[in-house]
This record gives sequence, structure tokens and C-alpha cells, in this order.
Amino acid sequence: MLPLMQRVLGDSWASLPNVLQQHYQITGSQTSTLKGQLTIAYPKFMTPIVWLIHLFGGLILWPGELINITVQKHSDANGMIYWRRKLNYPDGKTDYFYSTMTYVADHELLETIGFGFGLYLTVSVVNGDLCYESNGHFWHIGKLKAKIPDCFVLGRALITEHALSEREFFLDFRNMHKIT
Repeated sequence: MLPLMQRVLGDSWASLPNVLQQHYQITGSQTSTLKGQLTIAYPKFMTPIVWLIHLFGGLILWPGELINITVQKHSDANGMIYWRRKLNYPDGKTDYFYSTMTYVADHELLETIGFGFGLYLTVSVVNGDLCYESNGHFWHIGKLKAKIPDCFVLGRALITEHALSEREFFLDFRNMHKIT
């Protein structure tokens, strides 16, 4: 079976830089570990919704700079990717963020966090960058699956992974709200 991201991107996979292909080149029961640093910022008024989503297992709880992160991921026989992100803050706090990514269709993924909550993602390659764009959230409990528009949660998520070298890439994750 092809690696999840290669399957999702199809022919676009070939236009990804090597470092991004290596990042997603896991199949079967393989694992991969990355290390890096984060800057996390969000407006103070978003704190209650960030805390609520964090209770469901999503998002990074505390803002900060120079946050060390270790990202471990592994895949299973069905091609799902399981993510475990561990953040170590300069003040000694530690936080975790877990999720799974599942194939839906060409250029479409589901990213699921705890309690059946997740995000529909459209994936593409633009000028060599791997780009994710949210296409709504969902909550799946038992037989009930409710689609939740982005505007009712954190806004539209835009994630870009850009190669810096053969061994490093930059990830930019933004949530955008449209004000009318």
C-alpha cells in the first residue's frame, strides 16, 4: 500500500521536495520522529475555545516561543497515520496533541482528535509546498455524524509545509476568520 500522503496527492506527490516526501514516507507499521521548535500565538479572546478544543484532545494549549516539539508518527496496515506531538515549553510545562489522519478521497483527508471530533482537509501541492485547507469540522459519535462549519469553531485552517533544505522544512498553521 502507498503511504497515506502519496495516495492522497496522487500525481502531485512527485512535485513535493524530497524532505517533505521523506516526512510522509511511512507505511505498514513504520514510525518516524521529527524534532523542531514552535511559536504559538493566538488572541486572548480565543482562550476559552482553545481550552474547550484542548479538552477534546486538540490544539496546543499555551501560547509561547521557542517551544521544543517532538513529533512521532506511525502508520498501520490500513494506511492511517497516528500523530503524537509532545511540546516542552521553556518554563518547564509539557503538553501533548494526538491525532489520526485517514484517507477520504483524492486530495481529501480526515484528521481526528479525541471524542470523535475532527477536521475535513483538502490537500494540494502549490509551488512545491504541501498545503492543507480545512473544509469544515465534524463530530462523530456512534451513528451520529454532524458537520460543523469552520466559522463555528476556529475559522478556516490553512497549513503549509515548505522545504528549507534537504533535511528541514517550515510548517505554518493559521486559522482565518472572515469578518463581515
